[in-house]
Amino acid sequence: MNSSELINKWLSTFGEEADEDVIKEHVTAPCNHLWHLFTWGEVPCLEGDEAREAFDELQYTEAIRFCNGVSCSIDNISIVGKLSAKALDEDLTRDVYIVATDFSWTYVRTHERDKWSGCGPFFCAIESDI
Repeated sequence: MNSSELINKWLSTFGEEADEDVIKEHVTAPCNHLWHLFTWGEVPCLEGDEAREAFDELQYTEAIRFCNGVSCSIDNISIVGKLSAKALDEDLTRDVYIVATDFSWTYVRTHERDKWSGCGPFFCAIESDI
């Protein structure tokens, strides 16, 4: 899956219920972050320590990792094994996205996670009662 396909799949899966105009203005517009889907798009998700705990409880052997997501540009796409929230908190990369290979959940550790509330990390699972 190339970066464009990955972005489109991630946005259509986790942003399915978000307003299209909000996505265009606050998520995919230049200088915006993909994780704004959870703030501006009001997509139901867990945040902060609740997100970390939910992510750490997941049972999976591989997931897709990608980074950055500014202006719909991602890099460092790779398949990774089980990761912990603590390991991602220590990662120096700006924004890190982890998504299940079947796109049933995603975890996003943002570059602003320690500065302001409302900036992650975020955990979103499809078909859950978050």
